[in-house]
Amino acid sequence: PRAEKKTENKKRKETMNLRPYKTSIAALALCFPLMGGCERIFMDSDPDDFSRREIFDAVWKTVDEKYSFLELKGIDWDAAYQKYSQKVTEDMEGYYLCETLSDMLYELEDGHVNMSVGFNYSRYWKWYLDAPANFDYSVVERNYLREDYWASGGLKNSLLDGGKYGYIYYESFNASPSYIGLILDRFAQTDGIILDLRDNGGGALDNAEYLADFLADTRRLTYRMRYKNGPGHGDFTPYQDHYSTPKGPGYKKPIVVLTNRKCYSATSFFVTMVKEFPNVIVLGDSTGGGAGLPMDCVLPGGWTLRLSTSQGADARGVCFERGVDPDERCTLDVNLSRNGIDSIIERAKEIIDAASAAQNP
Repeated sequence: PRAEKKTENKKRKETMNLRPYKTSIAALALCFPLMGGCERIFMDSDPDDFSRREIFDAVWKTVDEKYSFLELKGIDWDAAYQKYSQKVTEDMEGYYLCETLSDMLYELEDGHVNMSVGFNYSRYWKWYLDAPANFDYSVVERNYLREDYWASGGLKNSLLDGGKYGYIYYESFNASPSYIGLILDRFAQTDGIILDLRDNGGGALDNAEYLADFLADTRRLTYRMRYKNGPGHGDFTPYQDHYSTPKGPGYKKPIVVLTNRKCYSATSFFVTMVKEFPNVIVLGDSTGGGAGLPMDCVLPGGWTLRLSTSQGADARGVCFERGVDPDERCTLDVNLSRNGIDSIIERAKEIIDAASAAQNP
């Protein structure tokens, strides 16, 4: 019965020392940094123990005060409140409340925004669903990596065409790139390196920075970051500059980085960084973006809201939330793929050949 639930709800609030929403949003949505890059925290709980309006208002206000891209994306968040608030009733089932909140969060068009409720989590995948895949791992595994590739931490690598090209496939920045120095030694006699990041959805930014440092030719400003520091949509810290600094001798020959729309988050940061290096060419499609570092917020009842609370930008201050463009666009030839040929990798070889010929006329 609802009366019993209200009594139990009151006791829970007293136990958890929660204040009413109007007093303090911090009492209802406790935000903390997300650990481990793009991972999510899942919490299974019963929202029936809390007011539907309380949960809705906590989500809306948390986004209003902490989300970093409302102004940049031109989102009218007040209009979103008017649109979705009227759908909330106290007798609605929890999954209908989840659906309403998910629809509202979808307006942010951000793959870093999720609400985890145990039985489901809201997400925005449209940043890549409307784009061509431009990748077939089966072709890569069978015809480029082959059975004798090295599995060096998170970096799968092999020598192509009799050692003329070095090839690395890196599927997640949550996997360690710590063997990159060893791989660069292995590839010392190659004409160039193909670094394949297609379908890399991101992970730990520290790993992206580490890998970029090993490829850097000299110390360079490679990206900038600022953080939300107030409730206003334009309240941010000053930009903090990040410099990529070489670890070891680096690799001075051509490097072609392969991207598609499923490259996201830390991968977009990495591509932003290496585009500053003179020997790097980015080939493929624009990345999916994801320039905001996410944080998790615990909502009433234990549901968890994840949202972006910072803004990443390139060395010139241009935010890459919508994606990082390649230096050369290239679409996978599906007909060639059926015959085991990856046309994007083959184009990367041509780029390396041309760059190598220019360096050694």
